[in-house]
Amino acid sequence: MVDAGVLSLYFGGDQRIRPFLQEIDRGTAEGLILDLCLAEFQYKVCQSVGRREAERDGKRIQESRLRVIRNSPFLDMAWRFKCRYRQRFSLVDCANLAVAQVNPSRLLTTDGAFDGLHEPRVSVRIFPVEARAGPVA
Repeated sequence: MVDAGVLSLYFGGDQRIRPFLQEIDRGTAEGLILDLCLAEFQYKVCQSVGRREAERDGKRIQESRLRVIRNSPFLDMAWRFKCRYRQRFSLVDCANLAVAQVNPSRLLTTDGAFDGLHEPRVSVRIFPVEARAGPVA
């Protein structure tokens, strides 16, 4: 398994990673990467050097011998939202936003960061968290 940090080291030229990825390239080892790690890596590349480079690096990874383990078909959209909204939303919030956009629906949340959000086919309903005197029923 390769995580986002290892990809960052590799693309940054760290030679410690090279032998392991060479084994994968030769087919003597299987290389796996979780789609969530790939989305995190692409978001971080986008954040530091831009979307074009994030797209390019993601394509290189997907065309490599690394096998992307798909957990969610929405993570490709989620990292792009995270790139756009950066500190406003977590990656998980961005995955929820992606699902809501693909499946036009109302996003129910307690997160006030969604206030004023304008995305096609997405409506948001915010439920402010109020202090409760007793246990939640």
